[in-house]
Amino acid sequence: MNSTREQFLQNMQKYFESTTTGKGDIDLLALTRPDSIDICLDNNDYLHLSFDSRLIADDVYQHNMKSVTLKSEKVSHQNLLDQKLQFSTPRQGSDNIMAGVFLQQACLQYQVSDLLAKKILGKESVYLAQSGYVANYDLLQALVIPTKTHIYIDTGAHKSLWEGASRGIIHKIKHNSLDDLEQNLRRFGSGIIVVDSLYSGKGSIVDLVELCNLKEQYNCMLVVDESHSIGLYGLHGRGLASLRNVSDRIDFITGSLAKAYCVRAGFIAGRNQEILYVREKSPAAIFSSALMNWDIQRLQRAISIIYNADKERQRLMHIATTVRHAAVTLQFDVKQTPLPSPILCLNAGPNLFAKKLQSYFENAGISGAIFIPPATPLYRSMLRLTLHAGLSDEDVSRIINTLKFIAQHHRSDLPYTFLKRSATLLN
Repeated sequence: MNSTREQFLQNMQKYFESTTTGKGDIDLLALTRPDSIDICLDNNDYLHLSFDSRLIADDVYQHNMKSVTLKSEKVSHQNLLDQKLQFSTPRQGSDNIMAGVFLQQACLQYQVSDLLAKKILGKESVYLAQSGYVANYDLLQALVIPTKTHIYIDTGAHKSLWEGASRGIIHKIKHNSLDDLEQNLRRFGSGIIVVDSLYSGKGSIVDLVELCNLKEQYNCMLVVDESHSIGLYGLHGRGLASLRNVSDRIDFITGSLAKAYCVRAGFIAGRNQEILYVREKSPAAIFSSALMNWDIQRLQRAISIIYNADKERQRLMHIATTVRHAAVTLQFDVKQTPLPSPILCLNAGPNLFAKKLQSYFENAGISGAIFIPPATPLYRSMLRLTLHAGLSDEDVSRIINTLKFIAQHHRSDLPYTFLKRSATLLN
């Protein structure tokens, strides 16, 4: 019998042999000439805030406390100090070098959690987790009664939701298909419906109103991941649930704050007692350190900035509408969405076609993110272009001209990217 290590090595070798190059696929995702890029569409910074001085001022202070020499027309040392002193400080030592269950009632994390709940999400309570992945996983682990709870989960839902739901009875729902969902609800009965409001791997948007109707008709619970929509949609960027006026009909709203908010954190929003229950059942809250104060302070600043970012949201939606319309007109295999979606996913097929597609954009100085299995189904790799509010009109024109160039000169090189070839997609 092989030893455990021999079994591991055999399994590892088998994995590498299955990858595109036989040496692993991570390098496949990287750009060939990153220094040539001046239009970055390979991240989730939708409102273009990651280098905004209002957001990073305290970060700058932390790293330059002893040597700040900024000119008066920029952020001065005293301004940085004044801004730093606006934030709450722990009464004794640090209130976060411990597990989350030890946080005190007056701590900064509770203050900012309450701000996010009331000012943005329209919920009674918010639990801040270390990431969106942790938030989704912990929530569903707390909700699911093993082998008893039915979980109706969209096939496009994030991996963290699938992992969290794994102890339940899983029903895979066709992507964004309310008909398929209702057929399963009619057959199996009450359960937990799990969706993303804006799907990061599709750019598609769920119909939250009809989803809530089904949830109530079949006496279900509803979990909606707003990772890619909070900050982008609705008044003050409150998200798609708020825009559709269904926040109070959704049991739990979750999300990552590492997208539009540019903060290393995740959240679960819901009713007071239910959030308390989730926290008390959460392994991450019990056995892992809470968020650091600098992350909480950064979130506090982000809430204020994004609350007042209607101009940036309007700009983003205009860009998203313009670019998607061009892609549809050029017969890329992308669909129109009921609302502008800043995520444009171009189908590629097998992995090497995704690399080829990425290279065409790279030649134009544009970066896109390659998605391959396990982030996509087998032979369904794609290139994701994530649009943001910082793009100029010239940038948008170059993106559209690159789409046109690919459609005119490389259609035959990309057999899975355009509508006329869609019937040949591999099974």
